[in-house]
Amino acid sequence: MLDVQVSTDGKNKILRLVGELDIATVDRFKKSVDEAREDVSGMILDMAKLGFVDSTGVGGLLNVVKSLRKDSVEVKVCNVSAEVYEVFDLLGLPMLLGKEIFE
Repeated sequence: MLDVQVSTDGKNKILRLVGELDIATVDRFKKSVDEAREDVSGMILDMAKLGFVDSTGVGGLLNVVKSLRKDSVEVKVCNVSAEVYEVFDLLGLPMLLGKEIFE
Protein backbone atom coordinates (compact mmCIF):
# COMPACT_ATOMS: atom_id res chain seq x y z
CA MET A 1 0.00 0.00 0.00
CA LEU A 2 1.22 3.49 -0.83
CA ASP A 3 -0.22 6.83 0.18
CA VAL A 4 1.11 9.97 -1.51
CA GLN A 5 0.43 13.18 0.38
CA VAL A 6 0.88 16.30 -1.74
CA SER A 7 1.48 19.82 -0.48
CA THR A 8 2.71 23.04 -2.05
CA ASP A 9 5.55 25.32 -0.98
CA GLY A 10 5.62 28.25 -3.39
CA LYS A 11 6.42 26.85 -6.86
CA ASN A 12 7.54 23.54 -5.33
CA LYS A 13 5.42 20.46 -4.75
CA ILE A 14 6.22 18.18 -1.85
CA LEU A 15 5.16 14.56 -2.22
CA ARG A 16 5.34 12.53 0.98
CA LEU A 17 5.45 8.81 0.26
CA VAL A 18 3.97 6.65 3.00
CA GLY A 19 4.11 2.87 2.81
CA GLU A 20 5.72 0.76 0.10
CA LEU A 21 6.90 1.60 -3.41
CA ASP A 22 6.78 -1.67 -5.30
CA ILE A 23 5.26 -3.44 -8.28
CA ALA A 24 1.77 -3.06 -6.81
CA THR A 25 2.05 0.69 -6.11
CA VAL A 26 4.43 2.15 -8.70
CA ASP A 27 1.58 3.19 -11.02
CA ARG A 28 -0.09 5.11 -8.18
CA PHE A 29 3.23 6.87 -7.52
CA LYS A 30 3.63 7.83 -11.20
CA LYS A 31 0.03 9.08 -11.37
CA SER A 32 0.52 11.21 -8.25
CA VAL A 33 3.65 12.78 -9.73
CA ASP A 34 1.88 13.45 -13.04
CA GLU A 35 -1.00 15.15 -11.25
CA ALA A 36 1.38 17.31 -9.17
CA ARG A 37 3.82 18.34 -11.91
CA GLU A 38 1.89 21.13 -13.59
CA ASP A 39 3.19 24.65 -13.05
CA VAL A 40 6.01 23.69 -10.68
CA SER A 41 9.69 24.54 -10.76
CA GLY A 42 10.70 21.93 -8.19
CA MET A 43 9.50 18.68 -6.68
CA ILE A 44 10.58 17.22 -3.37
CA LEU A 45 10.01 13.52 -2.79
CA ASP A 46 9.95 13.02 0.98
CA MET A 47 10.59 9.37 1.79
CA ALA A 48 10.69 9.59 5.59
CA LYS A 49 7.74 7.18 5.87
CA LEU A 50 8.60 4.94 2.94
CA GLY A 51 9.28 1.56 4.52
CA PHE A 52 10.05 -0.58 1.48
CA VAL A 53 11.07 -0.28 -2.15
CA ASP A 54 11.68 -3.00 -4.72
CA SER A 55 13.39 -2.90 -8.11
CA THR A 56 10.14 -1.92 -9.86
CA GLY A 57 9.79 1.01 -7.47
CA VAL A 58 13.38 2.06 -8.15
CA GLY A 59 12.72 1.87 -11.89
CA GLY A 60 9.59 3.97 -11.47
CA LEU A 61 11.50 6.55 -9.46
CA LEU A 62 14.24 6.66 -12.10
CA ASN A 63 11.69 7.22 -14.88
CA VAL A 64 9.86 9.92 -12.92
CA VAL A 65 13.05 11.84 -12.12
CA LYS A 66 14.27 11.69 -15.72
CA SER A 67 10.89 12.86 -17.00
CA LEU A 68 10.77 15.75 -14.53
CA ARG A 69 14.31 16.81 -15.40
CA LYS A 70 13.42 16.72 -19.09
CA ASP A 71 10.70 19.27 -18.28
CA SER A 72 13.23 21.39 -16.32
CA VAL A 73 11.74 20.52 -12.93
CA GLU A 74 14.36 20.35 -10.17
CA VAL A 75 13.97 17.16 -8.14
CA LYS A 76 15.18 16.37 -4.62
CA VAL A 77 14.76 13.11 -2.73
CA CYS A 78 14.95 13.57 1.02
CA ASN A 79 14.65 11.68 4.30
CA VAL A 80 15.51 8.31 2.79
CA SER A 81 15.93 5.59 5.42
CA ALA A 82 19.16 3.60 5.50
CA GLU A 83 17.32 0.47 4.37
CA VAL A 84 15.71 2.13 1.35
CA TYR A 85 18.93 3.94 0.42
CA GLU A 86 20.76 0.62 0.50
CA VAL A 87 18.39 -0.69 -2.20
CA PHE A 88 18.91 2.52 -4.21
CA ASP A 89 22.66 2.12 -3.85
CA LEU A 90 22.69 -1.58 -4.78
CA LEU A 91 20.76 -0.80 -7.96
CA GLY A 92 23.03 2.14 -8.84
CA LEU A 93 20.45 4.91 -8.49
CA PRO A 94 22.82 7.48 -6.91
CA MET A 95 25.28 6.90 -9.76
CA LEU A 96 22.56 7.24 -12.43
CA LEU A 97 20.86 10.32 -10.96
CA GLY A 98 23.77 11.93 -9.12
CA LYS A 99 24.26 11.89 -5.37
CA GLU A 100 23.32 15.58 -5.18
CA ILE A 101 19.65 14.69 -5.71
CA PHE A 102 19.57 12.96 -2.31
CA GLU A 103 19.33 15.10 0.81
